Amino acid sequence: MDEESRRVILCRCVKSREQNNRLRTLLPATGENALRVEFARCAIDLALEHHSAFIRLVEAEEYGSAAALLRPILEASAIGYWFVYVAPLKAIQGLAVDRQDNPVDDVPMLRDIAQALVPFFPPIQAMVDGFKSGGPAKWLHKYAHGGTPQLNRRVGPGWIEAEVILGLIRADLFCVLAGCLETVLSPNAALTAYAFPRRDELGEEFRLTFDQPSIPSQPHELPRAPLLEEV
Repeated sequence: MDEESRRVILCRCVKSREQNNRLRTLLPATGENALRVEFARCAIDLALEHHSAFIRLVEAEEYGSAAALLRPILEASAIGYWFVYVAPLKAIQGLAVDRQDNPVDDVPMLRDIAQALVPFFPPIQAMVDGFKSGGPAKWLHKYAHGGTPQLNRRVGPGWIEAEVILGLIRADLFCVLAGCLETVLSPNAALTAYAFPRRDELGEEFRLTFDQPSIPSQPHELPRAPLLEEV
């Protein structure tokens, strides 16, 4: 990769870092809350931490290690939504008592979480289908677990500018989706005003950068989460 491409990538990292910092200033600190809310906020915080690490790895030109974090960023975000929208209260209570590395109970796998969220977010069905054998979402697994896409980028020209920029856009999007979840947990006008337009901005950046079709307009609020009303 030439110096001009590295410069372009570092400039794009600045935008990602600005997003991470802005979300952190707008999100409340975790604290004494209902267990469902507290776990959801922990998942959001984990997504932001992974996102921050992704940026640092790109800045260090360790692009493969950065790519391996794309799935964990998305998983942390999805787990937050699982806690808010579909997790049975008894399951959440079970998770809270086991701090071991190999707990008896744990959160579901990403594909199972996505499937459970389809009734609330119907477009997620495309992701569920993409996780099938040979599906278009399998790259998430291959990047995280050292599959062929990782190995092929360590020979020949290696990582190219467009691939790294795509990774930054994806990481930013997965992270901002986690931030949007907080708007369901408690009223947060400032976060709403930032996170949803930022999501749209990233979609437009992807469209323009990679000559993709227009993205349909998306709502600037998330569905009501009845489970939050449990006592």
